[in-house]
Amino acid sequence: MNWLNGLMDLPWWGYIVAALILTHITIASVTIFLHRHQAHRALDLHPIASHFFRFWLWLTTGMVTKQWAAIHRKHHARCETLEDPHSPQVLGIKKVLWEGAELYRAACKDQFIMDKFGHGTPDDWLERNVYSRHNAKGIVLMLIIDLILFGPLGLTIWA
Repeated sequence: MNWLNGLMDLPWWGYIVAALILTHITIASVTIFLHRHQAHRALDLHPIASHFFRFWLWLTTGMVTKQWAAIHRKHHARCETLEDPHSPQVLGIKKVLWEGAELYRAACKDQFIMDKFGHGTPDDWLERNVYSRHNAKGIVLMLIIDLILFGPLGLTIWA
């Protein structure tokens, strides 16, 4: 194994494909699990699939399921009003696009939002003791995994 290539040692285009696949899994996790399954309850998932999505999102985004679902539900309940946590109409599209993560972090700190809109989200041992408590550690673990698998290019894939 050449440490510059990592365990995967792919051709140049293989790193692009790997990045696209990993990114697609993350987007699917947000869309299927957080949005359809958790926030809207429009989809029932098998517990194994549900846990995969929770684990993947912990590794790749650090998003806490209850926080994401609560903020999204409040967005729908107060859509395009001053109470909407991320209204492009009220806050401006530029702010929502470029400062969306900051808006999310600010809304997460509002316990009223969590209590009122965060019902029905996972509240098991893993959620309380790993995913919620150590949400940033998953992202660091994914960085390490990407560096091992892809070498220095893993930093780009991780980012």
